Amino acid sequence: MESREIKFTTIGLSLLVFAISLTQNALVVNYNNEIKTASSLEYLFIGSVAFMGGGLLEEIVWLANPLCLLAIILFIKNNEKAVLWSLIASGLAISFSFWNEILGAESGTMAKIVSFELGYYLWLASILILTTGILINYKVSLKTTLQA
Repeated sequence: MESREIKFTTIGLSLLVFAISLTQNALVVNYNNEIKTASSLEYLFIGSVAFMGGGLLEEIVWLANPLCLLAIILFIKNNEKAVLWSLIASGLAISFSFWNEILGAESGTMAKIVSFELGYYLWLASILILTTGILINYKVSLKTTLQA
């Protein structure tokens, strides 16, 4: 498989899975003894301003989204830094699976995470697909360079 094909397949599949994740719920939380379901699309939009409500750690995890975009741009430009940025995004996304609670309100009240839903797992999968594709492309291009 050529580098161009790897890039097209990786980016296309990653963006497709990401788009599907936005149609799904991301989390079920218990906030003040009330079970609430949160959509992935909601978290995509509110995540960028989470720090304004006191959600610094939530903001850091949300940064996986723009880091993936940066990795895609660098990947298209054949910049090896795409590997680094996609690995950081993967680490941030995976780290969220170890959380037990998130910010429930701007008052600082925390909400217990009851379960991670399909939207979260698809979001994570889209990032892991991107990272894996970038690593495969890097290995293939390195092997081609060494053979030349």
